[in-house]
Amino acid sequence: MPHCADRQIRSLLDRLSSIHRVSRVSEEQKQQVAAVVKWYKADKGFGFVRFADGSGEAFLHSRVLASLGEVSLTEGTGLVCDIAETPKGPQVVAIHSVTPPDPAEAKPARAPKQRRQRQPESGDPQAVRPALAPAAREPKPRRAERPAPALMPVASGEMIYGTVRWYNLDSQSGLIDPWDDETGIGVYFDRAILRQSGLEVVADGEDVRFVAVPGDGGPTALRVELV
Repeated sequence: MPHCADRQIRSLLDRLSSIHRVSRVSEEQKQQVAAVVKWYKADKGFGFVRFADGSGEAFLHSRVLASLGEVSLTEGTGLVCDIAETPKGPQVVAIHSVTPPDPAEAKPARAPKQRRQRQPESGDPQAVRPALAPAAREPKPRRAERPAPALMPVASGEMIYGTVRWYNLDSQSGLIDPWDDETGIGVYFDRAILRQSGLEVVADGEDVRFVAVPGDGGPTALRVELV
């Protein structure tokens, strides 16, 4: 009998703990939050939204869209949604309305620049100064092409698949979103890593496979290959 009583007490404590966790999650939810789709990949089934007040971002999974039917989410799409705090960060748990983004305004066509006519010399109104022939430019010496560095040997079992979130040509660096990661932290890489991998540049949204190691500022890629 004492053992039976102990089991009943433990079961009651577990139920009370579960109720406490549920009530805590409900308290951490935010209702009717205005947000804008930052990016969403339908083929991968996830993306991110940016809060309209600029206070942060939240993860969006395709399962939240199931109740809306056929919905296409593109960058700039407006949402009214519920946000919940999870161990992996803020996530969208419900969507109440979807507003398509405003169409981009077409830029007006630029008028062709008119060429200025050279005025005749003051001594003869009819005379026109002959156009001077352009000076011949000396050809610039060709710079020797730098050979691409040798590929780093990496075991195939260490490769991770992901998608390039963005690559900035000015800073020559970018981020990769691993397919199996929902944290949204991203893996950093730069042009040196691309050159060591036999690449010169990658485009936003391009699928790749890579090897990464942890670092002080987050994971960093050691090798990047196109899929």
